[in-house]
Amino acid sequence: MALLRPAFGVVLLLGAGVAAYPQPSREARLQALRSEIARLSQELERLEHQEGGVLGELEGLSAELSLGQTRLREVSLRAEAVGERIAGHQRTLEDLGRSQQERQRYLAFRLREMYKGGSKQSLRRWLGEQNREDYWGGLRYAAFLSTRDNTVLARYHEDEKRMAGERKVLVKERETLAATRRETEATNHRLDAGRRRQRRLLDEIRNDTARREGALDELRSASDGLAALIDGLDSSSTEASLDMTKFQGLLDWPAEGELRSGFGDVIHPRFKTKVPHPGIDIRAASGNPIHSVFDGEVVFSGWIRGYGLTTIVDHGHGLHSVYAHAAMTWVEPGERVRRGQRLGIVGETGSFSGPSLYFELRLNGRAVDPEDWLRRR
Repeated sequence: MALLRPAFGVVLLLGAGVAAYPQPSREARLQALRSEIARLSQELERLEHQEGGVLGELEGLSAELSLGQTRLREVSLRAEAVGERIAGHQRTLEDLGRSQQERQRYLAFRLREMYKGGSKQSLRRWLGEQNREDYWGGLRYAAFLSTRDNTVLARYHEDEKRMAGERKVLVKERETLAATRRETEATNHRLDAGRRRQRRLLDEIRNDTARREGALDELRSASDGLAALIDGLDSSSTEASLDMTKFQGLLDWPAEGELRSGFGDVIHPRFKTKVPHPGIDIRAASGNPIHSVFDGEVVFSGWIRGYGLTTIVDHGHGLHSVYAHAAMTWVEPGERVRRGQRLGIVGETGSFSGPSLYFELRLNGRAVDPEDWLRRR
């Protein structure tokens, strides 16, 4: 039984490491989206000026699509905020309207009372005519009614002005919402056009032997480039509190979704030719979160040819994890991350087969099968 304790302790420790990361505020998400739009715009400009090639054409379209999708998310968040403001103004108007109705009923009642039977009878009723005590009591009551009437009337006029202001703001907010909807529609049209261009280009490559071979050569070169990038990263400063190698087979998957392509040489989904595949592809919905599989330090976050938006995390002890094809990345080099922390969201940058996450693990620079390290499911 003693032999089982270390494994049981590892499971407890791994479970204890799960942290609840709160959803960032809308303003924080908007700021992140705007930063990503700026970064993707720069990346798209860089791709337009770099040496072409088949992969360059595809990556240009991929960056353009990713930029459009990010803009769409930003517009959607803005529309959501405007919608909530409109709902708030409508609630305010409804509350003010109910208060005004009550004041109108009260003021109408007071007018009827004042003119019922003439003003002298009303004054006699308020002031009294029988004795001094009745007289002073009536006088105080008349003064109270006069003050109350003035207060109600003043508040009525103030809230009428306030309601007019709320209505003006509501009109402007509705115009803003209509503009964001038009922007959403235009962005969707541009995305559809971009996807059609991407499909046409992929069909051309698949049907043109020379271009297909050129694309495959560039993909092999991109894989070698990723390996060289990881080999060149400085891991000396990364301090790991836990040895990730002790958690082999216990790591959570980096994204929700089904396995599309396993580790090792695979048949390319578009070109139908065997290509090296030192990682796994997880078919996931666009926008789904990407999580770090273990504690570590972000050593790269940016665009890699053939992989799109990519994050690399150094976990110490010679282990690196790679997360590619992201639509957005939310971390920067030098940032410490915890197991389960969100690194970004799933996209299709650099992908030939739609939204997915490419995940790779390297131990001392050598690619290892991620399925041997992830939990069975």
